[in-house]
Amino acid sequence: MEEKGTQDGPKPSQDSGLHRLYFKGLTREETRGLVAGFGVAICGQEDNILFQMKGSIHDSAITGLEAELMALKRGLTEAVSLGITHISIYCDHYHIFELVTGSSGPEKDSIALLMNDVQRTRQQLTSSTPLLVTGDQTNKVAYKLASETLVSEISISMPPCHKKNAFCGICFDDDLEAEQMFSVALCGHKFCLECLKLHIQVELMERVPRCPRYGCKSKLTIESCAHLLTPKLRAMWEQRIEETTITDWAMCAKCQQMAGVAHGFCQISCRYHL
Repeated sequence: MEEKGTQDGPKPSQDSGLHRLYFKGLTREETRGLVAGFGVAICGQEDNILFQMKGSIHDSAITGLEAELMALKRGLTEAVSLGITHISIYCDHYHIFELVTGSSGPEKDSIALLMNDVQRTRQQLTSSTPLLVTGDQTNKVAYKLASETLVSEISISMPPCHKKNAFCGICFDDDLEAEQMFSVALCGHKFCLECLKLHIQVELMERVPRCPRYGCKSKLTIESCAHLLTPKLRAMWEQRIEETTITDWAMCAKCQQMAGVAHGFCQISCRYHL
């Protein structure tokens, strides 16, 4: 199995306490063959991202479980190279959790080989504690990284789908009903509601959410997504909108003070001369 990836984030020169490892491996069967990708994120105690990477896995016969284990192996390898000694392994896949804790054994030789690599790497750490997480605790960052890799591996011009059921552009499930789907108003790209909810949560960490389609810059609107938002997410979205309301600055000709120029307006908004 060959894996290639790109990485981002600072590399701490020494261990600074307990860290968290999030990982995700995804696969998708396409007309041109199987595509697979992985995402890894290493965070500090406050869940601040210290290191992240994503990449493709080149193996025409890889399974979803193998992709997950390859992501875990890569994450542990990177943790060791960063000089980390104590790490918590966040698993959102129950079978992975069982394999790492030893409560179940590998059923295939390929899984056994990957688990041997995982356990050997864990031995280089002072402690590596596996934790099973579900629901809101899932590793959103690693999932997003893996999804981005997977989407970039698939041709942008998808062959026309003649099936009656809907197709999600994130999880690639092609057996969805119309009521399970969301269509972005500006571009028409469609995604299932569950995937879009997760995408919105991840996007709000940094900005106003955009269409999940790879390369698309259409923004989602808070009104169209209202039925997907919790009160907390709605408050986060409103805050992101407020943060981006004023981005340009100019000098007021009357008072010589710097003032903001709101998006879509030519008039300077000055606190002394409104």
